[in-house]
Amino acid sequence: EGVHCDDHDCTIENVWWDDVCEDALSIKGGTASSVTTVTNCGARYASDKVVQHNGYGTVKIDGFFAQEFGKLYRSCGTCGDIPRTVTVDNVYAIDPLVSVITVNKNYGDQAKLSNIHVKTTNGNNDVKVCQWSQGGSSPSNLGDGPSGTLCQYSESDVHINE
Repeated sequence: EGVHCDDHDCTIENVWWDDVCEDALSIKGGTASSVTTVTNCGARYASDKVVQHNGYGTVKIDGFFAQEFGKLYRSCGTCGDIPRTVTVDNVYAIDPLVSVITVNKNYGDQAKLSNIHVKTTNGNNDVKVCQWSQGGSSPSNLGDGPSGTLCQYSESDVHINE
């Protein structure tokens, strides 16, 4: 475990994580109006999650470098029926193992993405940018791609191997 934001409303700026164990940043607690910002940060070698959002409110990620990671952002799938919001802007990601972000459809999560650049060293263009799951005791993946307020982005917002 890395940095914990226990009361939410945290500002994480210019932080770099190398060789992430479980989560680089865990966001807990807070209220529906809480906002945590993650600006100009980066992480490498995270087999699971980089940013884990367990609490309430919104996470704003702006300016992030990620390399060989499971998910850059994950809305907790086992933390109960709490709607979470995330905005992800200006990301350069290399070799995501699962997805850039994963949110929960049944909890009313909302994600907005823009200016996402993904590079795969094997040239694979089949990258899950925004994946959604069914939260619960054992979350299951339901799909991925743009989907209403759940995963808001257009093709011009995402650049894969360009």
